[in-house]
Amino acid sequence: MIATVPISSFGVGLTLPFTLILLHEVRGISLPTVGLLLAVPGVVGVAAVAVSGVLMDRLGPRTVLRLALTILMVGNVLLAYATSPRTALPALALIGLGMGPTFPATSALLNGLVEGQGQVQRAFGIQFTAQNAGFGLGGLVGAAVVDVGRPGTFEVLYVACAMTCAAQALLLPGAPAPVHAHDTSAPSYRDVLSDRAFRRVCLVSLLFALTGHAALESGMPAFARVVAHVSPSVIALVFAVNTAVIVGGQLVVLRVLKGRRRSSALALAAGVWALSWAILGLVPGLGQGARVLAVLVFGGVFAVGETFMAPSLQPLVNALATDRSRGRYNAVSGACFSSAFVVTPAVSGVLIGNGLGVVWLVGIVLGCLVSAAVALRLQRRLTDEQDGCEVVPLHPLDTVGV
Repeated sequence: MIATVPISSFGVGLTLPFTLILLHEVRGISLPTVGLLLAVPGVVGVAAVAVSGVLMDRLGPRTVLRLALTILMVGNVLLAYATSPRTALPALALIGLGMGPTFPATSALLNGLVEGQGQVQRAFGIQFTAQNAGFGLGGLVGAAVVDVGRPGTFEVLYVACAMTCAAQALLLPGAPAPVHAHDTSAPSYRDVLSDRAFRRVCLVSLLFALTGHAALESGMPAFARVVAHVSPSVIALVFAVNTAVIVGGQLVVLRVLKGRRRSSALALAAGVWALSWAILGLVPGLGQGARVLAVLVFGGVFAVGETFMAPSLQPLVNALATDRSRGRYNAVSGACFSSAFVVTPAVSGVLIGNGLGVVWLVGIVLGCLVSAAVALRLQRRLTDEQDGCEVVPLHPLDTVGV
């Protein structure tokens, strides 16, 4: 399973920094309109995950993931040749339809292949490392290929991304049969949302997506290009630096996190992200060389926060779920994640496009600090086992006061 992850992530890395640039600079669509278009995958993704949760519990996550990757393939091919909002809209809708279920299906499938909470945390950390290795390599290739003056270079990247989605879909491994596939008494979404601890985890997921990956994917390239005047190739290198730090540091962080609370790790991740966005805010006032360096430092510091977040958030979701409801738990968490991709691109596009980039960045920093506070308060609603905290068993001699 982990070996298939870098295949599609390589394709995502080819295109991730360039969708805004393709639509705005290559196709000539205004930045506020591009911001609204980039919110479309999030809207569709939120709707898709509700259905995908039921399908995962009935058909299994591998079937859902394979279908989602196929839809992603079609969406990327269409986006490669989209030249206007009218043609970009259906392409981005299909990408959202495929992307929405991909995150929760991958999480449910990986969790189903691993036993033991300690192993689950390591599996998610290693999977995140493999994923980012693909992102980084794709970003380096994309940076070497793209040329704003040659639209064909962008088209090649998006078609290549489509091919990697197809390859991963074909190579997905076998998985355990879904539990209670035909059990009509399986927990409903209402049952899942009645879990108070899980509702708080969903809030954390939403805040992390708003101030993290959604902002990194859409807001950072817009801020770097429009406000800081950084070249597209440097923006691609930000993702490469981000990946290098994750690949080099994730295993070290896994050792640091062993036996420690997931909620504390999430709070630390949010604090590191606040620092990274503050560094990005300094970029417009620097000289050209220092500007490039600061943007790359932003990518590295942001990655440190990711190494604490990745082995903590989704294992926490799965620790709260049961086998009969795992698909729905991951789908709701995925919906929270996808919701951020509705809000952040639209807000960042409108604010940055209207000269309010600093306002947008201050909001992101404050959002990170709120995320840290909410994560710390989450400890009150979790058991030690759910929070990933190892409880040291009482030694027999302790009972007699020795």
